[in-house]
Amino acid sequence: MSQARPGSDRRVVVLGRIGAPFGVTGWVKVNSFTDPLEGIVEFGSWELVRAGQTERRRVLEWKRAGKAVAVRLEGVDSRDAAQGLTGCEVQVDRSELAPTAEREYYWHDLVGLEARNRDGALLGRVEGVLDMPAHPVLVLAGERERLVPLVPQRLLDVDFGTGRVTLDWHLDD
Repeated sequence: MSQARPGSDRRVVVLGRIGAPFGVTGWVKVNSFTDPLEGIVEFGSWELVRAGQTERRRVLEWKRAGKAVAVRLEGVDSRDAAQGLTGCEVQVDRSELAPTAEREYYWHDLVGLEARNRDGALLGRVEGVLDMPAHPVLVLAGERERLVPLVPQRLLDVDFGTGRVTLDWHLDD
């Protein structure tokens, strides 16, 4: 999810969430929202946010830990210090993300766009994206909720200038 900080035009992207301590020397387990999971550690410095409080930490080391990554962060050298980070969101500034290729989009950039079908009928507004086993699904909020497969056959166009996505989807689907 991408969001502007109150009082600024800066946009941040949530890349994951810190879970439980990993061992006794200050490592933490991180639930990564990136694909691949290890992509989160490519950002050498993270903003850790919880209850409106933000701190910046550098990633010193990492390793794969099942379906998560284990990370050693700067200034975190005990299990108690690691426990204190449990639940923090891992964020980076949107400008730190790599550019996308043509017809490739970051999901969080689609959130908030108006969704219309090929006939121009309003389907709703993109409220979020669900990561489902077969493929991601757009969640559209409007006169009713719609779930639309986020696949090339359904996503016809994205126009950030007009704030609109065009989908191959019927009003009664």
